[in-house]
Amino acid sequence: MLKHANRSTLYDDIMFQMVNAIRDGHWASGSRLPGEQLLAGTFGVSRACIREVLKALTYTGVLEAHPGHGTFVSKNASKILNGTQLMEGMLSDSFSYSELMEIRRLLEGQAAYWAAERSDAEDIERLEHILRGEERGEPLYDIHDAFHNAIIDMAGNRMLVKLLSFLRVDIWTQRKFHSGILPDGDRREHWNVLNAIKTGSPAKARKAMLQHVDFFWKKQRHDQEDQES
Repeated sequence: MLKHANRSTLYDDIMFQMVNAIRDGHWASGSRLPGEQLLAGTFGVSRACIREVLKALTYTGVLEAHPGHGTFVSKNASKILNGTQLMEGMLSDSFSYSELMEIRRLLEGQAAYWAAERSDAEDIERLEHILRGEERGEPLYDIHDAFHNAIIDMAGNRMLVKLLSFLRVDIWTQRKFHSGILPDGDRREHWNVLNAIKTGSPAKARKAMLQHVDFFWKKQRHDQEDQES
C-alpha cells in the first residue's frame, strides 16, 4: 500500500516505496505507471519530486520512459532489483552533505575528464545548446541538471552512469540548498567547464568540473556557518 512520503527523507522514501511496489508485483513488468500528477497526490509531494525519482529509476533500468505514452516497468526490473544490494544500501543509508560532495567530485570530475577525451563536435554543440537554454527562457535548475547529465552521457561509461543514478535523488535534494547561488556564478562555472572540454584536455576538464563542484560546496558551507553564527 502506497502512502504519503516521510518528509524527513522525502525522495528516498518515495523511491523505496516504488521499488518495493515493483518487487511485490503491485506494478508488474511491462505495466504502465500512473501519471506524475496522480503519483504526486498518492505520495503527497510535488510533481517535480516525482519526476526526479522516475528519472533515477529510469537511469537504473528499472523503468522505461516512452514519450507520449508514459513510464513503464521494464522487462528486467525484477532482475535488476533482486540482483543487486547496492540499490538497497543507497536507499537505506544516511549520508552527510560532505560525503556526497566528495563522491560527486570523484565521479563527475572523471566524467568531465572522459568527456574531453571522447567528445566530438556534435557533443560540444549539444552542451552549448543546453547552456543557451536561458536565452529561451528555460529555468536555470533545468539547465544545470541537463548540462551535468549530458557530460555524464558523453563520458561513455555505463558503469559511471549507473553509479551516479543511484545518487541522483540525493544530489537533487542537496542541490535545493544551492538556490541562493547567484545565477551569474552558475553560468560562469558551466561555461568554464564547457570551454575546458572544448580544449580536448582531459586534465583541464576535470579541474574545471572540480572547481564547479567546489564552488557550490564552499558556498553551502559558508551559508551554514552564517546560519549558525
